[in-house]
Amino acid sequence: MKKNGLIIVVAKLQTGFDEKKLHTLFLDKEIKGISAIQTISRVNRTTKHKNDCKIVDFSYNNVNVQNIKDAFEHLSDVVVSDFDPFSDKKVLDVLLVDLRKSDTFDKFFRVFMEIYKDSDKRDNPESFLDFESSLKKYIDANPQRTADTKAKAGQYFTILNGIQYVLELDAKYTEPSFLFFWRKFNTLYNMMHRNENVKDPIEVYFDNQIGIVEVVAEYPKPKNKQPSKVAEGKPPGPSGQFDILAIIAARNEQEAKTGTLIQDFEAKILDFFQYVRNDKDGERLIVKIKSHSSEAEIYTDFSKLYRSYKAFNRKVVGEYFFKETEDLVEKLCDDFEATIKNL
Repeated sequence: MKKNGLIIVVAKLQTGFDEKKLHTLFLDKEIKGISAIQTISRVNRTTKHKNDCKIVDFSYNNVNVQNIKDAFEHLSDVVVSDFDPFSDKKVLDVLLVDLRKSDTFDKFFRVFMEIYKDSDKRDNPESFLDFESSLKKYIDANPQRTADTKAKAGQYFTILNGIQYVLELDAKYTEPSFLFFWRKFNTLYNMMHRNENVKDPIEVYFDNQIGIVEVVAEYPKPKNKQPSKVAEGKPPGPSGQFDILAIIAARNEQEAKTGTLIQDFEAKILDFFQYVRNDKDGERLIVKIKSHSSEAEIYTDFSKLYRSYKAFNRKVVGEYFFKETEDLVEKLCDDFEATIKNL
């Protein structure tokens, strides 16, 4: 095979051809299952001066991206990263607009720029004292708005750090004054709501601007990948309407879970509670709760419903939910009982 040669494959060579020098594979049709693994493996052979390989997917709606992940998860018990720079870029566009439209940006960016444009003032921390004082008061007076802005700013920098050296981005995404403004906001917010255990994405960005992506292994996801979502913030303090959420939050504090984790758990708990209400055994359980039956009897009946729900909904709900709640079933029962008594 000559240098920079091109081979067009129609059938047999798709899974049976072996040439170590092959580096890049272009896919123009859908591949699935073992065929997907065999096909992309055409470029994974090693040889002198070859240190990597690439797969370029031209399939309709890029279906092969998910198909290849599913194939590895099913046939090799390997979880593939969900890193998707193009989807992340779309979220980055939304975040850029949202941050520029935020009240924080509207009220303080102009004042900030008056300092930033002056090189002497910009390098002098004392020049920012009045600006920081006003911003602190605003953060304190608007916990929900600023928490939401903080979450979006953090997500912006997380995505930026991940795709900045993967995709070619316009200068507007990395405009120094824009980034520095949000770093100032982030620093003040963290000072007011300090959490030493959380790895802050904005500070990570400024400390390490080399686009390293930290891949966290998760359980296989459903075939239809959910689109990336814009982050939403929660003001400091207890989160969610159920006591169990405080336990889940504490467990995941050191893992720097995103603000959407608690919201996701809350939605799944609500779905589970609705399942209990609609089940015949659940209806009998509600009667027992209202008639003040013994705690042990209520816990026993609730545990049976939990196991039944897990058996029928494991794939839809996801293993992570049950992993986190399997030793907290009684706490879930307490929360469910509270919803019944509050009706």
